[in-house]
Amino acid sequence: MSDNYNLMNKKQEASKNIANRLAWHTASRDQAGIAKELAEGKDIPEVYGLGEAGLFDEFFYFLDRFGFTSLFTRLEPKAKKRNSPVPFMRIIFVYMMRIVAGLQFFWHMDPVILSSQSLMRIVGFNGREIKEGTCNRGCKKPVNDEKQPVPIRGPVSCDFIRDTLISIVASTLEKMFNRGISIFADHKFFPKTIHALLDASQIESTEKCKGCGKVTKDKPPELKLRKKRIRRVLETVFGFKIWVVWDPNSRLPLSMRFTTIEVHDINLAQEVVQQAIDNLGEHAKISSLAIDRGFTDGIFLWWLDTKDITFFIPAKANMNVYQDALYCIGTGNLCNRDKIRTIGAGKNKIKVTDHWSVEGLKNLTTAEFYGPLGNGSHQNSKTFVPNPINAVVVHHDPFKANNPDSKTMVILTNGSVDKPLDVYDRYDARSEIENSLFREAKQAWFIERPPVNTKAGFMVHAYLTVFVMALTTAFRDWMDSQDKLEIKGKNTGIRKFREKVKEENGNKLIIFDHERYAIFDAYEVFILCGRNVLKPTGTPEKITAQDILLKYGVQLE
Repeated sequence: MSDNYNLMNKKQEASKNIANRLAWHTASRDQAGIAKELAEGKDIPEVYGLGEAGLFDEFFYFLDRFGFTSLFTRLEPKAKKRNSPVPFMRIIFVYMMRIVAGLQFFWHMDPVILSSQSLMRIVGFNGREIKEGTCNRGCKKPVNDEKQPVPIRGPVSCDFIRDTLISIVASTLEKMFNRGISIFADHKFFPKTIHALLDASQIESTEKCKGCGKVTKDKPPELKLRKKRIRRVLETVFGFKIWVVWDPNSRLPLSMRFTTIEVHDINLAQEVVQQAIDNLGEHAKISSLAIDRGFTDGIFLWWLDTKDITFFIPAKANMNVYQDALYCIGTGNLCNRDKIRTIGAGKNKIKVTDHWSVEGLKNLTTAEFYGPLGNGSHQNSKTFVPNPINAVVVHHDPFKANNPDSKTMVILTNGSVDKPLDVYDRYDARSEIENSLFREAKQAWFIERPPVNTKAGFMVHAYLTVFVMALTTAFRDWMDSQDKLEIKGKNTGIRKFREKVKEENGNKLIIFDHERYAIFDAYEVFILCGRNVLKPTGTPEKITAQDILLKYGVQLE
């Protein structure tokens, strides 16, 4: 009981100290100055555990350095009513914290984000605002003038954040996103030659969502058997859809579009690809594009050819060119490949050989739809000449081995098929956008959990989620290059990244001295204060105060 009471007193004392210190946004980082003062015996003014605040400290620095902070300021809506005393950028940063923290529900921000003194300090709220709020709205009047201990209210309410976000104009969101991609391109986050992927993904909502669309489709995978026949089961889905052009190399988006769920994939395909080209400018070029059957459209494929973009798309089984490719089997360039991989672990570890067999076919003339006019009556003209297209027939691959009854895949392309395995690999990479972007966005980043169940709420949440995912990816790569890590650009996923942040910052301390602050490892503070640490990094090692001072650039006499 006594221990719990002392712990409670310590928490209350720490909260009081934080409430009385100066705002983080008015402080400047001074590693060298504070390190030198600690080594000289000066008392420590204020010290706190860093925790997850260390992530946002470095993350916001990254945003500032590359110009993303000023980019977010353009999202601020022009309020017709009186302006709020809370700067718009603080609301954006708080919501970005919600996205990075992976809070499944919007209202979880109140106890997790808004009540966190260290995180709110980083955004720019001072101690009084964190403890008492930025206004008196919602405060309960004291009963019989009795002063009750006031819990931490948080600087703003979730309602205020929600209303601010949904007032952002849609066109402004798109401009912000596109300008952000251009900043990535300006700073060479993309390779010079990009083998891009394009796909669309549904973002489901409830039927009560204001402004949502709806579409009726086959319901997978619960198909019922009736008299030895598969019974077709339909379901109506409500929600929205996003189109994304994505670079699997840098794992960054190139462009994005958002609309209601019933819009067909092909409708915004050309628009989103053109936007990706514009965003990259002269810094990078889209060399190829892997797309799925939903984007089968002769006009779109022909347009890609005019843009010098090589496309890879599977043919539909009811197409003439599909039947033509199967008829021509045995006349093309056949290539085989075997690759050994291991499955299982320990005593259960075994080796498995995957086999591929593909055949390249040139100049098929049965893709009548492939041209500037697409499908139409012009195909019946005597003067009509179809444009030739190349194809790769997939005789065998790991998917075919596991699904022997599946139909043979035929990949159409306007590029060379001299190396048909390269064509197969280019198209096969298309699954990465589904697994690494869309699935991750839904399962780990909760893109289907907007601040409010309306079209405006889904739109702002979708754009900010995909963009913040891109920012954290670029941030990790940049941090890796800064720290000269052995493994560069390795995608560990957001879950592992959060665990890594907690692990790396769990032993860090932040020291405040009026308008300055510095972040140290815990052992560095003890050594600077004159104590020896026998195992500072977990192993026997001799680290002196002079070593730490030199590390932070202190000039020794």
